[in-house]
Amino acid sequence: MRTDTGKKYTALLVIVLSGVALYTNWDQIKPLFAFSGVDGGNTSPDAGGKAAALDLFDTSQLAVPVDEIRSGGPGKDGIPALSQPETVGVADMALLDPSDRVVGVEFDGQSRAYPIRLLNWHELINDQVGDTPVAIVYCPLCDSVSALDRRIDNRTLEFGVSGLLHNSNVLLYDRTDDALWSQVGMEAISGPLVGQSLRHLPFSLTTFAAWSETHPDSTVATFETDHSRDYERNPYARYFDSDELMFPVKGADDHVFLNKEPVVGVRNGKETRAYPVSAISGAASGRVEDTLGGGKVILEARNTGTHVQIISIPEGAQVVHTFWFAWKAFHPDTTIYTSESN
Repeated sequence: MRTDTGKKYTALLVIVLSGVALYTNWDQIKPLFAFSGVDGGNTSPDAGGKAAALDLFDTSQLAVPVDEIRSGGPGKDGIPALSQPETVGVADMALLDPSDRVVGVEFDGQSRAYPIRLLNWHELINDQVGDTPVAIVYCPLCDSVSALDRRIDNRTLEFGVSGLLHNSNVLLYDRTDDALWSQVGMEAISGPLVGQSLRHLPFSLTTFAAWSETHPDSTVATFETDHSRDYERNPYARYFDSDELMFPVKGADDHVFLNKEPVVGVRNGKETRAYPVSAISGAASGRVEDTLGGGKVILEARNTGTHVQIISIPEGAQVVHTFWFAWKAFHPDTTIYTSESN
């Protein structure tokens, strides 16, 4: 009985501290996370806590400066990724409101939606849709969404959340090599696959009502997990109400856009381009057809950006929905789509 009570108090403490991190200056509360094994309250890039955290991963051939990697608070797997989540038909999902945002994918004749309310607490879901092993990645600090094929070099990887950040964006790790992967950087940043990218897949970021209407036979991931989380609560609500950031980011506040202007970022070879969601939704029929690196990019956005769909990207290209600050930090030489540039 005492052990169960201790676990409940520990879970409650983690949730409370996570909430405090969103409403308080991070430097003031960082020492509270000393138990997590990251940073330990020391802001030095050579701090023992950070070194200990990095020791949990294969950091050989690390492709980014180590002093740009920061603790996000919880340690390795402190934000628990999900694998093969429970699902129900959209008609049977009573716990989602029509306006709740979901990430929707469709492969091999099957479609599935992943609620942002679920991803807020887990950030990563390893799943299989049809014959495609997928990773659905969401970083709340960047509002960044990716859908990835987990197969590479004749292997199928499973991913976890490292607890580390680069440019305020989640660093994943693969459970095969313990190597680090950047979501918005779009490639492995350490280990044997450094510099390589997974295959990026088309997706929609839309409302549950819109997805259910266009995909009535879809399934949706449920809140039936093995983790005690308040899925009714959005722990990032106040963060989204402000343009301020929680962590240092290269090139933030560049005055091109607000930090948290939503964009779709596409990389094809050496060319990168940001497509502001406002520019997509403002185009004729809310649809943009563009050429990048010699390949066709087709994007849609409607209802003032509450529905964003990646229709098509060139073979071998990468795509992410994210805030402007994150895209610019990772891709400083990006071009920006405008109606005049098309």
